[in-house]
Formats: sequence, structure tokens, C-alpha cells
Amino acid sequence: MKKVLVIQEDLIILKILERLVNLNNYSCKAIRSLNELSIEDQQNNFDFIISDILFEGIAPLQFVAQVQEILLHKNLLIVTNMGQDKIKQEIFALSGIAGFYAVPIDLDEIDATLKAYNE
Repeated sequence: MKKVLVIQEDLIILKILERLVNLNNYSCKAIRSLNELSIEDQQNNFDFIISDILFEGIAPLQFVAQVQEILLHKNLLIVTNMGQDKIKQEIFALSGIAGFYAVPIDLDEIDATLKAYNE
């Protein structure tokens, strides 16, 4: 079964994304910060990581770099309250970014992305 890691501080968005992932027949681990990762999580190769980029004490681009460095994954989707075009352009300039979704989230777009990779 394909695996997805959701990292989202906002509990409501976390639960919505977790449900969407499960409805697409992915195995899902949903956490609120990187501090909740286990050693096993760091050894998993996730098909998707769906993450916010706004966490206290770390700049958005640094957070993305940290996730890409410490977690094996194929695709990284950003779902965030930070919808500024400058940040979005900087994020897309990085390699391995499969999508950037600002709140309010278009769940249909995220659903379509998950379905496209699950075929």
C-alpha cells in the first residue's frame, strides 16, 4: 500500500487531509510537527508528504529543505496558510515539489493529484 505523511499544525486541516488521503486508499500517518516522527518514519519511503511550511522557529524554505533532507519521499505537496506569490515561486524553484495549495484549499485539486499518482 502506498504511504502518505501529513504534517500540519492546524488540527482541522490535518484531519481533513488525513481523511482525503485515506479515501484515496493510501496508508496515512498524520502528525502536527516533525518532533512526532519516529525512527521508523524516517526510514520509510513515503509516496507523498503533504505538509505546511509555517512552523514556529523555522523559515518556510528551511523547513522544506529539512523535510527533503531527513525524509525519504517521492512527492512533496505544500498546503499552507501562506499564499504569498513570492514564497510560492521560491518553493516551486526547489526540486521535488509536486504542488502548492494555499488556504482556502481546493480539495478537488489535491484529490486529483493523489488519484493521478495512485494509478
